[in-house]
Amino acid sequence: MHKFCEMTKKKKSLVKWFGKKFQVIVYHGKSYDMIRKMRFNRLGFIMFVFGIFTIMFVVLATIVVYTPVKQFIPGYPDRETRNLIYENALKTDSLIAELEARDVYLEMLRDVLINDVPIDEDYVVPVENLTDEQIKEFNNPKYNRQTIEDKTTYFVDKSEALPDLYPPLKGIVVSPYNKASGHLGTDIASAGETMIASTHRGVVVMSDYTVKTGYTIIIQHKYSLVSVYKHNKSSFVKPGQFVETGEIIAVYGDSGENSSGEHLHFELWRNGLSLNPEDYIIFE
Repeated sequence: MHKFCEMTKKKKSLVKWFGKKFQVIVYHGKSYDMIRKMRFNRLGFIMFVFGIFTIMFVVLATIVVYTPVKQFIPGYPDRETRNLIYENALKTDSLIAELEARDVYLEMLRDVLINDVPIDEDYVVPVENLTDEQIKEFNNPKYNRQTIEDKTTYFVDKSEALPDLYPPLKGIVVSPYNKASGHLGTDIASAGETMIASTHRGVVVMSDYTVKTGYTIIIQHKYSLVSVYKHNKSSFVKPGQFVETGEIIAVYGDSGENSSGEHLHFELWRNGLSLNPEDYIIFE
């Protein structure tokens, strides 16, 4: 009961404090004639001052936003800077669109070179490698063709063994070839080397940058063999260039969205089929 009385007294005291009245009188500077007299209680005066500050804030904000005054504020970009930001944004959007279009083109190029190439193409199934019986079956429209892997196994001459391949990079295999999981290459982490070499002599058919795989190089070799080098820091070769076995073609790096650290993703393809690079090359 005592505490309740104290709280009631404090409440009444606070109300009394806010309700206490006073007046503000404005006098003339020389004659001291009274120009205006305003009466307030403390709560009304606080609300009056708050309203004045709110109006001033709105007026200043309007001046800053809609007039050239904002250019004099430290850190605020001028018109030239804003135009430059806008132009850079447009260029960035255009660059992203161009990279996406290039990725589509490179994916199509990859399909042509190392992925599901039709068995009917002459360069995939050289006529001289086929027997008379195979040619007869091949030209028979009623012949039930199997998948490209089955057809390649059936038609390609397996007597032509691959040559000795040069390791593109000496290091540790951090992610081996795994066809079941869709990892159709070998990831090698460098043991100190920084240069990538061509695994065999051939012609560079692609040397470009893609969003996902970074600086990527594809080389066409003899024996229907194709080698792929991804996530390079930079490239030293151009499409159409002939390279020798062991020739330096790129710098070891970590480029592209699909890379989670410095490594070389290396692939081998033959007649549209992926090979396990560790079956042909010793990387360590």
